[in-house]
Amino acid sequence: MGFLESILIGFSISAIPGPIFFEIVRRVLTKNFWSGISISIGDFIGNFLILLLIFFGVSTFLTSQTAQSILFITGSCILIWLGITALRLKKEEIDNSYKNKISNKNSILIGLGISISSPIVIAFWISLSGSYLVQFTSKNVAFLNIFYITLGFVLFHLILALIIHFTKHKISSKNIIKFSKVFGIILILYGIKFFYNLIKIII
Repeated sequence: MGFLESILIGFSISAIPGPIFFEIVRRVLTKNFWSGISISIGDFIGNFLILLLIFFGVSTFLTSQTAQSILFITGSCILIWLGITALRLKKEEIDNSYKNKISNKNSILIGLGISISSPIVIAFWISLSGSYLVQFTSKNVAFLNIFYITLGFVLFHLILALIIHFTKHKISSKNIIKFSKVFGIILILYGIKFFYNLIKIII
């Protein structure tokens, strides 16, 4: 498997809507391009850290009930908080985004928080890493190919953010607020789903 193929795999996976997808779209619509890209950078850092932990043999701890419970609680709180924030969006915030008066300093941390607090994402990387370690004789080559997949994530997010950035001026503030509310509800539902998964683990 080559560099390009791994990037395309990551590109395709990112096209499946999830919390990061919806938050990037929402932030570019309601804030600015860099706010969305910062979420993607945070997600990339989070995925990279998870991969490092897996390849250094910490995957057993990550899949323990205690670790998963902490991750589900953290992930739920982050997503529900983001969802509520999206529901409370005001027209003034959109107007400020057009004037570049929006701060993006927390966006990377939010992207990082979403990625590292999802047991589903961790389980995905553990499964994929296992199959790659079987496929490649070298551990370093396996890690490098999986790393290329995370670059595919960033590439998709970049294209997504650019498309939204250059078309959002055609969308009225009223409709952007409606989109924000829809995305807010989706994020809250993801958060509730995390709580549901936590209850299943405990029971």
